[in-house]
Amino acid sequence: MTEARVMEDRRTYRSERISDYEYRTEGSAARLMHPVEWDVQVTKELSHTARRNREKHSHMNPAWVLFLIAAMAATGVVLILYLRLQSDITNRVKNISALEAQYTALKAENDDTEGRIKGNIDLEAIKARAMGELGMQYANKDQIVTFSSEDNDYVRQFRDID
Repeated sequence: MTEARVMEDRRTYRSERISDYEYRTEGSAARLMHPVEWDVQVTKELSHTARRNREKHSHMNPAWVLFLIAAMAATGVVLILYLRLQSDITNRVKNISALEAQYTALKAENDDTEGRIKGNIDLEAIKARAMGELGMQYANKDQIVTFSSEDNDYVRQFRDID
């Protein structure tokens, strides 16, 4: 036997069915040969009882149909209400976010303005003017009166302190 004939005998051929085509595999190459027709007909006779049950269950009761329609309508209403609530929540969250951003901007602006005001106040100039032009003095120890109050928030003076 020649060497070529020995190599040909060693080759293995196999056919595989993939969908409606038969492929012949030789080594690692697969070629499409020809379509294969598959006639698979399973005809099984149904019993008289099974046929009667299928016919009986193929017709729907009008009450059952009305129930299904009502259930679908109720489900639709619930879904629409749910979507409206979800939309409301989304809009409110967006509104809250916008208000928070506005609050943050106003707070930053107020803090900046307060800082500029405090930076422009010269306490030494105020003290010098009050003591020089207006004649103010620090209080002496005999001018200071202490008292106790039940409410710590503020004090109302109803008469002159002696």
